[in-house]
Amino acid sequence: MTYRPHHSSLPYRAFLQARLVTAVLAVAATLLLFALIAYEVTTHGALVRLDQQLADWFNLHAFSPLTELLLGYTHLHGTIGVLAMGALLLWQMVRERQWHWAVDLVLVLPGGMLLNFGLKHVFTRLRPHFNDPILVLHSYSFPSGHTIGATLLYAMLAAYLLHQPALAGRIGERLHTGTRGTQAAIVCTALLLVLLTAFSRVYLGAHFLSDVLGAMLLGTAWFALCTTVVFTVHRHYWARPRSN
Repeated sequence: MTYRPHHSSLPYRAFLQARLVTAVLAVAATLLLFALIAYEVTTHGALVRLDQQLADWFNLHAFSPLTELLLGYTHLHGTIGVLAMGALLLWQMVRERQWHWAVDLVLVLPGGMLLNFGLKHVFTRLRPHFNDPILVLHSYSFPSGHTIGATLLYAMLAAYLLHQPALAGRIGERLHTGTRGTQAAIVCTALLLVLLTAFSRVYLGAHFLSDVLGAMLLGTAWFALCTTVVFTVHRHYWARPRSN
């Protein structure tokens, strides 16, 4: 008889329960905020008026070379680009035989993007319209597909790096930072890349502000939900006794 490694102490169980409750509350809070934005969109509330004002301002004040730079950056975070980067991350997880991470990534990234695609056809919100547009797109606007793709991808990448001490250590050596400094750099970089993607969509006139805010909230909730489920199942699986 062989046993999976496990922790049976009461403090450890209490710690896991606290983490689970925190994750559930995080999912509920982000979904509530998403629902509030969706309500504003469907009822044409004050946020929608701000959306139009902001979209018009960026369209009027767009300038080169920022426009060209953001066009290049935003195209990297289309469906093909995000899935290609996700495939590279998946290959690393499989190569390291980290199957729970691989399952989480498959659920989070393609699953979240499919969820977003379905919601676009639920809300059927039209994209911003301008007399002199930078981009002309004919698909629905809410929530933003590019933004949720970036949110899911970089949330997964940051979470994965934070749980790989050796890999994070090598990053810290290059940055000449300690453990906490490296962790902060990983989180801040991931957040910056998501925000830059969201900004590019609003600046280019492809989305309203509420589209990208809703996508970030939905992506965060989906990531937290999938990751909580996968790692809760994973911990219970490894805690159970197994025989050869």
